[in-house]
Amino acid sequence: MLFKILYAHLKKYVAGYLSISRVMKRYPTTIIGKRVDIINQSKLELGKKVSLQDNVILHCGGAEWCNYEGSIKIGSQSVISSLCVFWGCGANIIIGKNFDCAPGVKIYASRTDYDKKIEYPALNPHVFEDVIIGDNVICYTNAVISPGVKIGNGAVIGANSLVLEDVPENAIVGGSPAKVLRILDRN
Repeated sequence: MLFKILYAHLKKYVAGYLSISRVMKRYPTTIIGKRVDIINQSKLELGKKVSLQDNVILHCGGAEWCNYEGSIKIGSQSVISSLCVFWGCGANIIIGKNFDCAPGVKIYASRTDYDKKIEYPALNPHVFEDVIIGDNVICYTNAVISPGVKIGNGAVIGANSLVLEDVPENAIVGGSPAKVLRILDRN
């Protein structure tokens, strides 16, 4: 029994190591921390000098429930801090360059379609919509970005914000749901 448990852990560890080594081979300037989990890595695209810190999960779709669709693209010199989860299933998450992402941020390109009748939870219908984040965006701790949201260049997302609607360029948003607090004058 102990041998089976050890074998299962070793198998998972080796698979994770091989997965990360394949990503590093494709994107040699990427910095990858400990326990980073990349699901369906063939649908991941990284720019130069992207940093994926410890315990990041990137789910790039490819499962039956999301019609084998989805992808994640992260632009150059972006930092994805610890404990972030990007769920690019069924649609795409497209992030521009210089994305400054604090710990615990969640970005989802899919959600359960709560407008439809649920007959059996495992077969819930889903909504799939791209999430597009511009260049030079700052996203503070524990923000949640919902499917279909577009965030303009230079925007700032406040900590613990729930972003359900598009964010204009150079806007600071915060709250749950997030609202525009002010527009930065960057002239």
